[in-house]
Amino acid sequence: MDGSLRSTHALALCNPGSERWLKQEMAALRPELRAGFQRPGIVTFRAGDAGFGPDDAPGAVFARAWAASRGPVPEPAAIAALAAQIGVRAAFVGARDQGPSGAVPPAREAAAQQDAVAWRARLHELGVPTAATPAAGDLVLDVVTSPGEAPVVGWHRHGPGRHVDPCGRFACEPPAEAPSRAWRKVAEGLRWSGADLRPGEVVLEVGAAPGGSTLAFVERGALVIAVDPQPLAPALQAHPQVRWFPRPIAAVTRAELPPEVHWIACDANIAPARAIRAIRRLVPPFRRSLRGLLLTLKLNDDAVVATLPRLLRQVRELGAAEVRATQLPSNRRDLFVVAWLGRS
Repeated sequence: MDGSLRSTHALALCNPGSERWLKQEMAALRPELRAGFQRPGIVTFRAGDAGFGPDDAPGAVFARAWAASRGPVPEPAAIAALAAQIGVRAAFVGARDQGPSGAVPPAREAAAQQDAVAWRARLHELGVPTAATPAAGDLVLDVVTSPGEAPVVGWHRHGPGRHVDPCGRFACEPPAEAPSRAWRKVAEGLRWSGADLRPGEVVLEVGAAPGGSTLAFVERGALVIAVDPQPLAPALQAHPQVRWFPRPIAAVTRAELPPEVHWIACDANIAPARAIRAIRRLVPPFRRSLRGLLLTLKLNDDAVVATLPRLLRQVRELGAAEVRATQLPSNRRDLFVVAWLGRS
């Protein structure tokens, strides 16, 4: 392999069912990349004359992970030889998503995980550093497995904005008391984004019921102002770190809220444009204390997907120093957005 580490192909990992949206997004972002091999949760692209390198990341919100790609490689020895040739410091070996989150039979998911473990053991025996933790700047080998198929292999350079777990999947198991899958959304979103909620910080959460995300926030030591006409789980209503307003955010007055809010979170089941309008009204009163926004935008149809660039621009116009968006494994037809408002 030449010194540039570029390849004729790229691979992208996405949520099963979002492959079409990913390809539409890439047609606008990088029209020279042409979709090729596809399975649920993975799409490869032909890169053309310029090739695709380990530092390339087109910024597609529907791709959780990007890598230069060798394509399917059936033999463990060939994968190990590629790892040595590239000079990788770590290898991410994991199973691609077998279907939409929450819709995969447990036996199928268990088989996929067992297959990934078996490949990890084979590669470890051949000297591939599967247990190493990459640092920024390290080359990482991506080995994407699925039962009965040859692994799809690629490589990327690790750093901010890159996937932090194999296949962009997160080992975030909700506690038994979590009242909804929103717990997993927050856990994955914070791990992916690096947003560092600090103990004692105040989170104003719009659309909190039944409280999955509320629980995730309080577990991190946050004080949560939970706003939703629908009830929180009883344990959260009584939690000392939670204050629940059982009404819409428009009916909560500024005088009822604390003087400082550090994060605004929203996972309300409303159209993204409405959600952003609601957030727009909340930002100015807390401008001096706000560190960031943690938003889930609902992708109800293709029309919403087409407006994503405009919606993200509207989030930036709230005064954000940086805005990042992705579709996390726990997201179904929605998108996670983090915006930093410039306060450290």
